[in-house]
Amino acid sequence: MKKLLLALFLSLNFIGISQDKTIFSIHIVKVDGDLEAFEKVQKNYMQRVAKAAVEKGDIGFWAFLKFNHFDNVDNEERMNYAFIQNNKNIDAFFNEKNAWWNNASNVLSDSEQELVAALSKNFTWTKDGRHIFVEEAGIAKGLGRYIQFNFATPKNLQGFIDENNSLWKNFFNSNMSSMGMVNWGVGRRIAPISNEWSSVVTWDMFNTLEELMNFRVGFKLPSNIVNKSKMTEYNPSGWNSSQVLEVLASSLEE
Repeated sequence: MKKLLLALFLSLNFIGISQDKTIFSIHIVKVDGDLEAFEKVQKNYMQRVAKAAVEKGDIGFWAFLKFNHFDNVDNEERMNYAFIQNNKNIDAFFNEKNAWWNNASNVLSDSEQELVAALSKNFTWTKDGRHIFVEEAGIAKGLGRYIQFNFATPKNLQGFIDENNSLWKNFFNSNMSSMGMVNWGVGRRIAPISNEWSSVVTWDMFNTLEELMNFRVGFKLPSNIVNKSKMTEYNPSGWNSSQVLEVLASSLEE
């Protein structure tokens, strides 16, 4: 594991990531069994451990989310939960304090730890994948309940990032309140890197699912923005996928 982390650290420095940029991970998981017990552990207990880590400055943010697949089909191959966590820079990401869950015994009482252990016997983590990004642009006016992550593999990655910073960031900053949007941003993938994974992710966060879906259905770009945009050149294939998730619990800096 230490050799793997060292290799990752060297590769991240090789591709030139600024030490001042926020690093965040999207950890997607497949959980089987008693999902109510799983959610109780995360919302009632691990959220408090994460909050302690945020308050100490070990991490910047943590959230527990549930995929919204818009059906009731129990697909055994489909991920059903996700964890979002960020750090202020690369050094903080690789610091052992980033594994904040190891501090649970200092936050939870003995009886609470026993309850967590008992609940954990009722569910199993059967699959997971951790995807790491560096934040290239962001606007945070609040923390909503629903978020969509949009994944793409632009033909011109730097052009995609530059336009989001020079054009779209200003547009959303001025108009997101009228859309019900409270958070927006762009992240560039730094691990794992392969043809299998999209190279960038953007996100749009809203207070309600209705606001998010109205954004999908009714959002019309003003002509002055369309005329300035070169996104069809930078990202001609559009989005590879767009996933909607509900925030069930979170911890962030006040």
